[in-house]
Order: sequence, then C-alpha cells, then structure tokens
Amino acid sequence: MESNLTCEKETGERIVLPQRIVFCIICMLSLSMGACAATTSLNIVKYGGDGITILDETAVTYEWMEQNLPVHGDGSTHYYHQGPVFLDDPDPATQEMLRWNPPEDKNVQEKDMGALKGTDLRDLCELVGGMSPGDTVKIRSVDGFVKEFSYRNVYFPPPRQGPLVVTWWKADAGYVPDYREGMRLVFFADTGTNPWGIHAFGNWDWHESADQKYWYYYSQGDQKYPTTTGLSVQYISDILIYPGSPAQTEPPRTTTHATRAPTQAGFSLHVIMGALTVGVVLVFTTKKR
Repeated sequence: MESNLTCEKETGERIVLPQRIVFCIICMLSLSMGACAATTSLNIVKYGGDGITILDETAVTYEWMEQNLPVHGDGSTHYYHQGPVFLDDPDPATQEMLRWNPPEDKNVQEKDMGALKGTDLRDLCELVGGMSPGDTVKIRSVDGFVKEFSYRNVYFPPPRQGPLVVTWWKADAGYVPDYREGMRLVFFADTGTNPWGIHAFGNWDWHESADQKYWYYYSQGDQKYPTTTGLSVQYISDILIYPGSPAQTEPPRTTTHATRAPTQAGFSLHVIMGALTVGVVLVFTTKKR
C-alpha cells in the first residue's frame, strides 16, 4: 500500500497526500524554477557543414570569461533596447515607418537593461575557431528560446548596433545568478541616434544594420511591431556556430527545453502557474473526509 504524507490543520482536519503526488508537485515546481534560472556557464560549439558534426567545443564560466577575455561595460553606463511602438496610420507605408521609429524617441527609456558588464560574443566564438563570412550563430537559452545572428553583425557591428555582449553582471544585482536575467544578450549601441544621448539600440538601428530575415517583430493579432527587446536572449546556455546555411535539425539537447517559446517570460510564467494550479487541485481532491 502506498504510504502517505499527512498534514494537520489548526482545526484538526487532516489532509493526506500520497507520496507520489507530493513528488509530482516537487518535480513540477523544480521545472518551473529551472525554466527561468540565471545561467553561470556557456556551452560553445562549432559545427561542420552537415550542421551535426562537432568541429570544436568548449564550456566556460562567467568567472573564466571575466578573468581571461576583455570585459565590456564599466559598471555605471546604462544600455537600452527599444520596445514596440504602437502607432497606426491609414497609409501602410507611413504606418510602417511610424513603427520602425527612426527618431528612436518612443519606448526606449522604459527598456533600460541596466549598467552591465559582459563578454563580446565575437570573443566567445573565437574560443572554438570563430565564424567565417556566411556563418551564422544561434544563441540558445535554457528555456529553449533561440535567436540567430549573421557573421557580419557579430564581427563587424556598425556603431549604431554595437557589439553583441553576453552580460553576466548588473549593477543593482551583481554577478549571475544574482543577476537573475543573466546571462543576457545586450547590444552595446552608441549614443548617436536617440534624442537623449543614451546608449540605445533602437528598432531602426537594427533595420539599418541587419538583413531582413533577422528583424524581430512583436505580433498582436495580424499586426506586427518591430522591437529590439526580443533580440535580448535571457538565461543563455549555448552558443552554436553553423557554417553557411545552418541545418534545419539541431543536435539533440542535453536538457529539456520548450519546443517553442514566443517570449521567455511567458513560458516561465505558464510553467509556474501550471505547477501551482496542479498542486492546489491535488491537495483539495485528496483531502480526507
């Protein structure tokens, strides 16, 4: 017979939970915590022409990166991305430009990534032989979220884009894992476009810096809004370099990931709420009468 875990309330009413139910609740809560946990190390892999054969790989911690590679960020300068610009116009061309927002003056200061320190993605790629023209790199997080970038944007970023920096320190939190969104990809753009003279990576900056297939949109119904916040991958676990056009099938993952995560925060929240809901339901359905 299955043993039970018995709890007693102040009223004297007893609640009996089978151990397997308690175990399931613990596992689900552990999954929800892991899905949004900060990372402290990176797995860096360079693949061959088939997108499967590993040519070189390494793993590094944030401590090693700080001690052995150039550090970007002075710990006091703040960096910003730009969120969606929710403007409409009857003329489609005008509406598109309103949403790209070339003046970079809307929904920018609200997207303060903080005062950060980190390591250039280019330097990390070089640890496994680097990228070549035509290569792409995928940045993957522990929750399965993936963004892909071209050789040109990693190795020759225009000033308005800035280097792609894997950040592992934030002024108001310190190092990962206390920096809870880390490791996080942040673009260290210059100050030349926006009206405030801040280091802001705007939507139009990305429009002018990257090929169209790398643009990112926030979708709301049938409407699309450019945004650069969606490029800022959180909880980075893997840096994967592919030659030319990367293979459609990725190598098997060593951890459980969501197959698709429209937003990282959304995935984590859904898992947490689901685990808590199941736990509450199980408690009440197993109450001893």
